[in-house]
Order: sequence, then C-alpha cells, then structure tokens
Amino acid sequence: MGYELSIQREENQITLTKEDWIDYIKSDSEFEQIEEFSAEIDDGKFLTVPTPNAGLWKTEKGEVPFTFDEKYGWISVKNPDEKIIKKMISIAHDLESIVLGEEGEKYDEKNLLGKQPTNEFKSKDRKWWQFWKSDKSKADYPTSLDSDLDNDLFLGDCFCSSNREFGIGLMLFEIHQGQGGKYYSFAPVLLNEKKSAMDRFIYGQIKFQPNLGSRTYGIPAIGIINEQDLKELKKHYHKEGKLDFKKSAPKSTGTSYLLGLTEKHLTEFVEQLEYYFTEKERKTVSVLKLIK
Repeated sequence: MGYELSIQREENQITLTKEDWIDYIKSDSEFEQIEEFSAEIDDGKFLTVPTPNAGLWKTEKGEVPFTFDEKYGWISVKNPDEKIIKKMISIAHDLESIVLGEEGEKYDEKNLLGKQPTNEFKSKDRKWWQFWKSDKSKADYPTSLDSDLDNDLFLGDCFCSSNREFGIGLMLFEIHQGQGGKYYSFAPVLLNEKKSAMDRFIYGQIKFQPNLGSRTYGIPAIGIINEQDLKELKKHYHKEGKLDFKKSAPKSTGTSYLLGLTEKHLTEFVEQLEYYFTEKERKTVSVLKLIK
C-alpha cells in the first residue's frame, strides 16, 4: 500500500487529539478540513475514499490529503515527497510532535530522507495521492459485474424506502467483485412524486456534484462494502423495478457516502441527502438521460 509517514507524539507525551488536529487545520490557511477525498484513477473515473477528520493541503502542484487516526492519535500521509515531508516536519513542530516512518525512523530538518525504506516499500511510479493503490497486478483489482445473482441484483435496479417516507430512491449503478467480496454503489434519485410506481424513477432526477480537487462532476453514491450491510439495507428499502442504462453505468461517478446501517442512522442519512440535494450549485440530470 506504499510507505507511510506520520506525525505523532513521543511515547512519554499525551497523544494528539482530534481537537489538536482540527485546531491546526483552522490555523493554517493552506489547509481545508475534509471528510472524504476524490482522485481520478482512470479516464473520467474517480475513486472517493472516506477520510474523517482529514486535512487537505492545497499546493500549487496539487492537493495532498493528511489523514488522522483518532485511535492512535497520529496524522499520516502516504508516499510523501520531500516537499510534503518538510510540511509534515513544520506541522510536527507546531503540535510538539515528531515525524516517523513505518520502521520507526525519525524525519527532521537534518534528515529529510530518514532511514531509507527497503525495496519492498519503494514505489517510484505511484503518485502521492494514490494512497489506495497496492503493488499488485491488474488481475488483483476489483472486477466490474453486471449482476449479482446470489443477491438478486442487476445494474439499474431501483429501490424505494419501505415506509415510503422519503422522496429519494436508490439506483444500483456499480457492482464490483474484489478479494474481500462484493461491494455496491447506489445513486440517490430525487423521485418525481407526481408519478406512480417506476415512473417516479424514470421521471426523477440525479444530482451531480463537483469532485473534490477536480472540475468534473460525479454522482454522490451510497457505498455498500459488504453483503451483510446489503442485507441490512434491503430491510429498509425494497426493489421497485429495473431500468437499463444507455451504457453499462454512468461514467461520471464520484463522492461516496458509506452507510452505518442501523435504522436510525439510515433515516438520518436520508435526511442529510435531502439537505444536500437542495444545494443549487449541484447539476441536475434527468434519469431519462442515463437510461435507454
């Protein structure tokens, strides 16, 4: 997964807290607090990963996510170059901390390279923001699927909340098979409540939003990362029908929200989506433009 450096307190000190880190982000005009990070992985395709309590360092050459681990109390960056390491050292000074590598080597002004990582960790071809990529072959990467027969799912399946309380439906537009199992992406659809049954979806709308750090737009997707969570979701949402995409799936995909699947959390999440969908700067796309 690449070589990671972290800002952390020494063993005899109190560990860094979320409040310490958030206070720093607010004090540094080059930083912006973020909860997720998106980057382009292929032509027109974006991957978004949750980054709770993270900070985005904005530089002339790009944007660098600094992630925070609340359990261990450290701030981390994957595969940092010399400029990023210098910034990490500067932050460490402000937070009365140190910068350490995975093998315990210390980085400071006199030793920007630390102890050189072994060949196992070197990755010259990987860019700093590709912190989710491993050194595995392409054969190990997730495979896109058109259906999941085990769970009676097909691309284009549309779901409504069981109690009809919300005017938001879910449209399945991605299924992937990875080493850890299957995972799914659902696009929230603003239903046309003047229609009935599947027409509510067909004449509904999908909202597109700017991908973080990019001028392109993507669908805010609800990510389901295991089949147990999928079963929990299906307790609260039932399949209404199926629509066929003009292509295998909408290409402009982006920001993902991972659901905490209790009924209370699910309800709160949908209420949040209602709020997000009212923002006027987001683009509105008719479902009719995405289906056959």
